[in-house]
Amino acid sequence: MSDFIHSLRTALSAHPPRRKYLIGVSGGRDSLVLLHALVSLGYRKLVVCHLNHDLRGKESRADAALVRRRAHSLKLPFETTRASTAQVAKDTRKSIELAARDLRLTFFARCARTHRCARLFLAHHADDQIETCLFNFLRGAGAAGLAGIKPTSQVGPLTIIRPLLQVSGADIAFFAKTHRLTWREDASNIDPAHTRNRLRHEILPVLERVMTTNFRTSILRAAEILREEEAWMDSLVPPVPARLVTRDLMAMPIALRRRLVRRWLVQQQIFEPGFEETERVLSLLNDGSGPAKINLPQGHHARRRTGEIFLERNPSQPILKKLP
Repeated sequence: MSDFIHSLRTALSAHPPRRKYLIGVSGGRDSLVLLHALVSLGYRKLVVCHLNHDLRGKESRADAALVRRRAHSLKLPFETTRASTAQVAKDTRKSIELAARDLRLTFFARCARTHRCARLFLAHHADDQIETCLFNFLRGAGAAGLAGIKPTSQVGPLTIIRPLLQVSGADIAFFAKTHRLTWREDASNIDPAHTRNRLRHEILPVLERVMTTNFRTSILRAAEILREEEAWMDSLVPPVPARLVTRDLMAMPIALRRRLVRRWLVQQQIFEPGFEETERVLSLLNDGSGPAKINLPQGHHARRRTGEIFLERNPSQPILKKLP
């Protein structure tokens, strides 16, 4: 238990308890442990935020009810909204997972405006980090993907803080048991239809048996090294204009070109652009033989015209249902 609190205190050193923070709470074990641990450390200016994805009927409503009761018992303000996630996924031609993630970010951004607080705690932990690094490696990610989840990241107006990234799922489970916390189990977390679940329940146990060293610690260490190297390489990227000049891009080494385009996509509020989105934009450099317009996430488009590449935005936004 002392190791859990020590790791959490260390991760929170730059985030004093006197400030106000949002905290995303799903009703599952990890986010409820983070909520209670923060309160025990003196974080009393928390706004508990829960998005009902409306994917599991009564189960989803029970999740929301539990989080509401817990927020009220801790005398913390509570924000909730219901989203028609399945319909949004269908309308935007996204997977359920991507649609849910985008809807959560929209919801959190709205909570940030309402409470004039753009700092958000999320409960990703060390096991999530290991799964993310392996998943990104297997799908061919570069150094940024292999660096895994950042302890602190900026997504639009939100500063997302993940203070449990050095804490194992076993330590979180021990905290929950010791404090007799109750939580809601989401059946989708064991559904083998999701690649991450197969990685968690089938691949990682095999690695535990096969590897003679603690591969989990090795992956976490490698991710930390890569994050630092990634930050250094990213510092070499020049300032990014609102419109990219094709001539300037063509004069750059390909590695720098990719980094600049990825940063441009981030600045254009394309969430977590990867290799595929970057290469699509770079295909616009093939003047005469390549396309003059390519598709991007959220229904946006990048277009080349008169030696410049610019973004055409999709004005439509997912609609969230306000609860009474």
